[in-house]
Amino acid sequence: MSSNKRFFHEVTTERKPWTHENFGGGSDSDDFNFIIFGDRAGACVQSITEAAFRKINLLNPDFVMSVGDFIRGLCFEDVSREFLTRQWAAFEKERDKCEPPFFHVTGNHDIPAPDPAFPGGHELMTEMWEERFGVTYYAFIFKDVLFICLHTMDEVCDIGEKQLEWALETLKKHHNVRWTFVFMHSPRTWVRGKNFARFTDAINDRNYTVFAGDLHNYTRFRRRGRNYYMVGVTGAQCKFAGVPLRGVPFGEFQQLIWVSFKNGEPRVSVLELDGIHEDDVVTTAEMTYLTGDYFHGDEQISAEEAAELEAKGLKIYRETYKFPF
Repeated sequence: MSSNKRFFHEVTTERKPWTHENFGGGSDSDDFNFIIFGDRAGACVQSITEAAFRKINLLNPDFVMSVGDFIRGLCFEDVSREFLTRQWAAFEKERDKCEPPFFHVTGNHDIPAPDPAFPGGHELMTEMWEERFGVTYYAFIFKDVLFICLHTMDEVCDIGEKQLEWALETLKKHHNVRWTFVFMHSPRTWVRGKNFARFTDAINDRNYTVFAGDLHNYTRFRRRGRNYYMVGVTGAQCKFAGVPLRGVPFGEFQQLIWVSFKNGEPRVSVLELDGIHEDDVVTTAEMTYLTGDYFHGDEQISAEEAAELEAKGLKIYRETYKFPF
């Protein structure tokens, strides 16, 4: 157990899933800023990773969060520990230039779900993650705001029973925080994860925001009156293998997410490495090329439900979208 005026956690492993605890900002203010580093797996461009960390240092946030996929991971050509070690070393060489604390969240390239094509791959990469970062899921408090970092390859696009039990206990233990942020990798978990559905039922009585990654495009969703964000890429050059990024209208551009926690709630901006965008640069209604799966997962909230939640003092977004199908 460790704590100070700003930062509290209960991670007991010797290795920690963050780089250090020298936070920016001051302890005399309740406000703070952090950056979210996007997905870099799949045709990673090292020069973009380098530029991203240089610009993070220039912006000087209190700390940096992530949504996973730091390395390419296993491939059919080479499934050895040595191959994976070289990938981690290449990423960590650049990450170590990041001056603010950097918090790691597991991605499916970092720890894949069990796959017969790579027997033992899930176990090997879990072991290598724990050697570096101690735990695959964890939580911490910063300035009375709860951060929950989930492992969505614990099961295929879901959290496992043990992780769910821990997450529910964490919510119960820290019910009176000012806000709750959830970081995870797979947005498919929002729709398909049965254990994650139980987690969202439990979190619905508080103010919260969710960030995921995985699909290489930025999108803001409204789900039950809350903001769910799919973070795009920071270093990956392709949407899928051989398909180049298509630009801002598709949410496919090199980016960092800036979150300013001010006056008791978050404000989100999308920073292109060459510019800044409002957080509605791409919204669910504009993502018509995605499968209906994602739109159906964009749960609407009735006026009655919104009023009931607002009566509890929660921040609810009432806008709705009309879908073209």
